Amino acid sequence: MAGRPRYTEAQLREYFDRISLPAHQRLLSIASLPVGEQLSHLQILLKHQLVKVPFENLTQHYSWHRVVDVSPRHLFKKIVHQPGRGGYCMEANSLFHTVLLSLGYDVYMAGARVYDSSVGRYGGFSHCVNIVTIGGTRYMLDVGFGANGPTAPVPLRVDDAGEGPELPHVPPARMRLRHEPIPQQVNQGCRVWIYQHHTGAEGADWAPMYCFVDIEFILEDIRGMNLSPWSSPTSFFTRRIIMTRFTTDREQAPAEDGGAGPRSADEGAISEGRIDGAIILFEDTLKWRRNGETKLQIKFKSEEERVEALERYFGIVLDEEDRDAIRGTVSEIGDGL
Repeated sequence: MAGRPRYTEAQLREYFDRISLPAHQRLLSIASLPVGEQLSHLQILLKHQLVKVPFENLTQHYSWHRVVDVSPRHLFKKIVHQPGRGGYCMEANSLFHTVLLSLGYDVYMAGARVYDSSVGRYGGFSHCVNIVTIGGTRYMLDVGFGANGPTAPVPLRVDDAGEGPELPHVPPARMRLRHEPIPQQVNQGCRVWIYQHHTGAEGADWAPMYCFVDIEFILEDIRGMNLSPWSSPTSFFTRRIIMTRFTTDREQAPAEDGGAGPRSADEGAISEGRIDGAIILFEDTLKWRRNGETKLQIKFKSEEERVEALERYFGIVLDEEDRDAIRGTVSEIGDGL
């Protein structure tokens, strides 16, 4: 791990502020913790990250430069110093990776291929996850996949049939891993880890979300993978705005008229609550899904309404230059191309 960037103690304290971590949980090193406490502390960090740092791609739409930089130094400036901001997979997972590494966790990043259900195939490497080893057990963590991404560390452990234990997701959903080859491989003896999600609905099937490999991806791999979602004309992210953050059962419920709803969560709502839903902004619509039901749905009629929602539900305040950057583009509400 020599040469891998780490954050200073001062930077870690700033990160703790950003994710609203309670004072008694602000450890600067986990090295002296017993195995069980290392895992429970990891779960705490993960929950705060998922609720406070959204999966989002605003840089590709609300910025004059449109540059997605995945270097740890830039990610700290973007996500920690800008309230409410997050990033897509390479950004959010790279920041979280550097935090975990700085705290003393045994962690590396691995590349992943996202499953496209419309064609029934996996794409190339365009996603990444973190693999943390605690007490000889490896766990997969992903803070950059959106509402169907894992909400807890997922152990890389399967039975003789290659099937991992079912774990709770946002109720009533579940999640699990499988360890097996994917159909597109020539070498069917080479197994990969497949992350699956189940909605919990009666009659629904387990749906693959992505598969990831066992080898470490270094910073140069992450930078290379980032080129496609950032700049490819066929990339989902270059054409559509998406934001997701998880919510807890301690957050404000919407009024009957839909005029109110969860705001950017505070320390108590995260530390004392459990994850029970997600706020999803996709193009011109915002939804709050809680325990499998839609509790709030808003359709924006203008850019002004969407920008107001970014502040209200995610705590993001865009300056005038960033707001103007979307004018005349395909993702603008109203008068886009």
